[in-house]
Amino acid sequence: MPDETPEPCPDQPEASSDQRGPTEPDAEELEEFQRVWTELINAALHARSRGGHGHHGTEELTLTQSLLMEAVRGMDSPSVGAVAHIVGVSSPSATRMIQQLERKGMMARRRSERDERSTVVTITEEGERVLAERRKYMERKQRQVFDAIRPSLRPVVLDVLRELREAINET
Repeated sequence: MPDETPEPCPDQPEASSDQRGPTEPDAEELEEFQRVWTELINAALHARSRGGHGHHGTEELTLTQSLLMEAVRGMDSPSVGAVAHIVGVSSPSATRMIQQLERKGMMARRRSERDERSTVVTITEEGERVLAERRKYMERKQRQVFDAIRPSLRPVVLDVLRELREAINET
């Protein structure tokens, strides 16, 4: 029986990596990815310092502290250990962050009503205010970046961001 595999047509693009499976990148391609990745991270970090990060109360939170507080907002009377797990830090690290946030008046700890051996954490009114302010700031920055992307490229950028998220989650 003759081979029925179609010959590639020079006018058609090669099959995507989804169809071929994982391929080994060439050294130049990998080097370019690493360079661009580093530039992206550096741009994000510099944008934080350039963009007035720290004005209007947002200096009160580090990125990790705000992630911790957002995690607490989404949970019902979480323990320190549960928050640490969700944020991806050790319990002692979470405890230190929570203590810092307590001193700033943004979080409070108390004994659990269900289990006195456990400590639960909550966000104070001041913490809610600072988080809301930080969210507004981040939404403004995201909007500025979105507006800077050509409309015709936005769907591609969204696809690439989703792919990056999945790749990062898998590694």
